[in-house]
Amino acid sequence: MKRVTVEEILRIEQSAIRDCGIPALLLMENAGRSVAEVIFRDYKPCKVLIFVGKGNNGGDGLVVARHLSNRGFPVQVILLEHPSRLKPDSLLNFNIVSKMNLAIELMIASSEDEFYARCHNADLIVDAIFGIGINGPVSGVFESAIRAINRGRRQVISIDVPSGLGADTGQVRGVAVKATRTVTLALPKVGLFEGEGPRCSGEIETVDIGLPRKLLLPFLR
Repeated sequence: MKRVTVEEILRIEQSAIRDCGIPALLLMENAGRSVAEVIFRDYKPCKVLIFVGKGNNGGDGLVVARHLSNRGFPVQVILLEHPSRLKPDSLLNFNIVSKMNLAIELMIASSEDEFYARCHNADLIVDAIFGIGINGPVSGVFESAIRAINRGRRQVISIDVPSGLGADTGQVRGVAVKATRTVTLALPKVGLFEGEGPRCSGEIETVDIGLPRKLLLPFLR
């Protein structure tokens, strides 16, 4: 299986949406469900803390939260962006999770110590902050959250790419999550294996999100 760049995986996803008629929301559902299935397989019900950013990676994390809760995992969601700033598909999943009465805490101006206190009380942390969607150095509340995650010394699962790691280069953008495991979506990303990627990614597992095989075939040979 070949490793893909951000440009390549985005092109595949856009083709799936545009040419095959697969809704982006369905891809998000498949991604979150696949990550949840990894957790069901390898962990007994435990206290799970999910850090959620505003992009599609955060939406994936919200799907994970829903499925874990349905299987009896105590879940707490830490939202790092105001709901009004969430992308549409992520907002839809946020509204679902809210109506399910899951524990959601809006922490858009919190300190590293405040995040650390939440991490300390968790058994498993899910990193759904940035994924491949990081465009510059990590700063502000995101930096505080990532530093707290790393201080927490808990099991950490990053969705797609550890937040703060360049998906193409493996370069740490100031600070990056040091994951126990990275569950990467559809195809492995180049940056997981370059530079600081191996140090940050932990065990890497690739999961299916329902992209048509004909679009993936050039990378499966």
